[in-house]
Amino acid sequence: MITRRGFLGLIPGLGLAKSWAGSGGGVPTRKFGRHDEQVSVVGFGGHTLALSKDIAEATRIAHEAVDRGVTFFDNAWCYHKGRGEEWMGQALKGIRDKAFVMTKCCTHQNPLPEGGKEGAMKFLEDSLRRLQTDHVDLWMLHEMKSVAEVEKFYGPGGAAEAFDLAKKQGKVRYLGFTGHDEPEVHLKMIQGGYPFDASLQPVSALGTLHSRRFETEVIPALAEKKIAVIGMKGFGGSKRSSEKGLMTAEKVMRYSLSYPEVCTHMIGVDQFPYVEQAVVASAKTPMTPEERKAFVAWCDQMGGAEYAMHCQPGHRDGSSCCGGSALA
Repeated sequence: MITRRGFLGLIPGLGLAKSWAGSGGGVPTRKFGRHDEQVSVVGFGGHTLALSKDIAEATRIAHEAVDRGVTFFDNAWCYHKGRGEEWMGQALKGIRDKAFVMTKCCTHQNPLPEGGKEGAMKFLEDSLRRLQTDHVDLWMLHEMKSVAEVEKFYGPGGAAEAFDLAKKQGKVRYLGFTGHDEPEVHLKMIQGGYPFDASLQPVSALGTLHSRRFETEVIPALAEKKIAVIGMKGFGGSKRSSEKGLMTAEKVMRYSLSYPEVCTHMIGVDQFPYVEQAVVASAKTPMTPEERKAFVAWCDQMGGAEYAMHCQPGHRDGSSCCGGSALA
């Protein structure tokens, strides 16, 4: 049981977090779900990378990140009308073999047939061209929001057929799905039985009353199938939580990685100095379950739900999130 003194001692610094990386200050890695492959515990988002002042800055960020041990890079077909993938493709030129590149398919919210296999394969070709690569390491359905989308994925002509074909053609290595506001949809995707490799979901102390089911129900369901858990929305999808001092990169990473099932947590970086913050934060010791519980209570007391843009009605991932110069 946490005493009041102990609770206050945990907040806001949550004690003296020690480094669990080596003395060289690199980024730790974790096992990618049921696979033996290791990925960096922090990943950088392509949506925010494309908010850098120019492609030169984006390239500088990507190269520094890889040099420091970041391997995981996230993106989506729809980010900035393709600029997200285009900039990342240029930024990773020459170091693509050192990066684990993930992008997302955004067709499934459209009617069939283009909202299924046919459209997904076309989108994949676009992504490969923009990313300047012959394959992506992880291809995911972007922001699943309804049971109808789940049924369309599994039905005749659905994107599940594109997943199978892309894997057979060697254009993708791993497959998965994402979403940030409907835990029931995640559970339906898992229950459908497709052998997904990974799922991207909120793992955030912000908006906990809304998103807690992702951690209490979805993470255990993913773990049962040995599906890799990738965390996001640690800052709530907005720069405001960091500007107000509610969130820091260290708090975000220590919270998310307190779940052993989480292999990677995504952070948005659009300025070079934030690379250092993210790398240092990734090497801090994860919170204990007791610390995590206290931190959630503190965030709620500080009005944390107000900073959780991903919980707001009408929010669309990749459009209204990460809209400023901050870790997000």
